[in-house]
Amino acid sequence: MAAPQLSVLLISWNTREQTRQCLESLAATAPADLDYEVVAVDNASSDGSADMLADQPRVRLIRNSHNTGFAAAVNQAYRRSTGPLVLLLNSDVRFHPGALTRMIEHLRERPEVAGVSPLYLNPDGTFQQHYVQQPSFAATIALVTALRRVPGFRQALHRFQMRGEDFSRPRQLASGSCMLLRRAVLGRQTIFDETFPVYWNDAILARQLQQAGHQLWMIPDAVVTHSRGASCRLLGPTIRFRHLLGSLVGYLRTTQPRHRMAIFRAVLLVDHLVKRLFGRPVQLGMADLLAALRGDVGPLPDGDTRDWLVLFRRTRWSVDGHSTVLRQLTPGQRLLIVDPPARRPRWRCEVTPIGSAAWHASAPTALPWGDALPLVNWINRRIAANAVRGWLDRHAGARLLRLDDERAHPVLGRLGEDEVLPPGGPRPMQRSSRG
Repeated sequence: MAAPQLSVLLISWNTREQTRQCLESLAATAPADLDYEVVAVDNASSDGSADMLADQPRVRLIRNSHNTGFAAAVNQAYRRSTGPLVLLLNSDVRFHPGALTRMIEHLRERPEVAGVSPLYLNPDGTFQQHYVQQPSFAATIALVTALRRVPGFRQALHRFQMRGEDFSRPRQLASGSCMLLRRAVLGRQTIFDETFPVYWNDAILARQLQQAGHQLWMIPDAVVTHSRGASCRLLGPTIRFRHLLGSLVGYLRTTQPRHRMAIFRAVLLVDHLVKRLFGRPVQLGMADLLAALRGDVGPLPDGDTRDWLVLFRRTRWSVDGHSTVLRQLTPGQRLLIVDPPARRPRWRCEVTPIGSAAWHASAPTALPWGDALPLVNWINRRIAANAVRGWLDRHAGARLLRLDDERAHPVLGRLGEDEVLPPGGPRPMQRSSRG
């Protein structure tokens, strides 16, 4: 049987509805005469994604028994594919009419071009700044430290992120979220370096292709909507940042001399210690930070990746109050109820399951009389936040923080929260600004 003209490589991890919409938009935008296949790898999703993919036309499904990471799954799909054109496609991308046709035409019209990416829009229709260049050494430091606020480092970061650049015309750059490539420029067995399981694998690929003399382009007349980070958000902030930093260390080992690696590690350690000294939030504990600075990204999570609703209550947990809050949860959420500080000191953090979707936390209390003394309350709340975060850091899932106790405000920014919800309701109040 003749090989299809196009092989679409699609990786799935707990994004069932986004994946369904992605496939529907692909089918709608594909030219009628295009013979294409979809090779999908499901990384042990727990939300029914694999069963949904198994029912889709044109999809050849590979079910993994555990989460192998994005890079390894792409390579799995690539080895099963046969088309001379290969489309790397994130499950959170939706094609606009004619987008795929225009990308294919660009490669046919420009034989010197090895790959092409579209213009990205946010779900609200605004332009999405999703393009980056190969970073300078200063930009990598600014990306992960508070030095991004210093003018020289800030400018280096903005150049890396291509802030203020013109994307209304075709230009040379790469983006791995949706990139159409010629198989002839790729390896026989792999596309991505699997030592970069989640982040920076596309930067390494782009660097390798560019060093080999191949051109990668973005064309603005091919348009997609990109939800951005649908799967990565499920990792939770600690796992996510450790993968980002650990893979960045691997990227620097490939691109920078040894003395700069020593400088990078020293700056990261000083940044961490200064933030701790002044009570600023940090993305990682010291053990995770040291591991990431060695290039160790840590394991990828399997199993439950539902969002956490972390609720700091005014009163101690009761069955009646628990039932009221549970009714406000969506099917994709878990609940962690945190009691207020105890009247007497206690030193252990105890987290107990109280159902299939809820846990109860009794956090440490360092000092008595927190109800009467604001400074004591501040100390107790900070200690409680650190203990609760330590527990959450061992569990994947985005973190939504809700404070039903106004005295719990000292915990803001200390849990690595992704969103802060208003008391008593599910609407987001603000995004947490970590780092």
